[in-house]
Amino acid sequence: MRSRGLITATTIALSSVMLGGCLGSNAVPPATYDLVAPKIMTLTAPRPAKFQLVINEPGAVRSLETDRIMVKSGPQVAYYKGAAWSDRLPRLMQARMVEAFQNAGLVSAVGSRSDRLDADYELSTQVQAFQVNVDQGQSQAHASLYVKIIDGDNGRMVASRGFEASVGTSSKDVDEMVVSLNQAFDKVLREVVPWVAKRKL
Repeated sequence: MRSRGLITATTIALSSVMLGGCLGSNAVPPATYDLVAPKIMTLTAPRPAKFQLVINEPGAVRSLETDRIMVKSGPQVAYYKGAAWSDRLPRLMQARMVEAFQNAGLVSAVGSRSDRLDADYELSTQVQAFQVNVDQGQSQAHASLYVKIIDGDNGRMVASRGFEASVGTSSKDVDEMVVSLNQAFDKVLREVVPWVAKRKL
């Protein structure tokens, strides 16, 4: 596996780190990585839900509102040099969450706002963490989502819960990082999908 160096964040502000990722006319394009929706057809609920579900684009702080792959050491934020997600992270997560619900088949219909579903419920998500954490030589891919179920008729929140998972990984090899981040995301969605599907109209 090839390794690519980390952009150091020791003396560089977040905005400067992000600008450092801009490509010049002769720069090599970053290696592009994807998130993968879990194949969760085996998940079960008491019975398939009858409602239609719209999944909104997740919200995120500025440091996660990007296609860069984040690495954190304490409060310091850096991005892996020469690597990027295939889209902005919140939009990519939205697409994979829709796909995960479609794979599970536990709701009658699921999509985004552009699908113009007559939604019984909306799923509103805040990305609280999605990065590799490095601490005293140990590295972990960490995913943390706070999920809210919103009544599609009156906008009232009917349920909310946090979900998170961590997976050991490398602090130097981007390929291993991406695999581990996908595994953490997979674990989170395997909890989110049946939790949502248990709702009753």
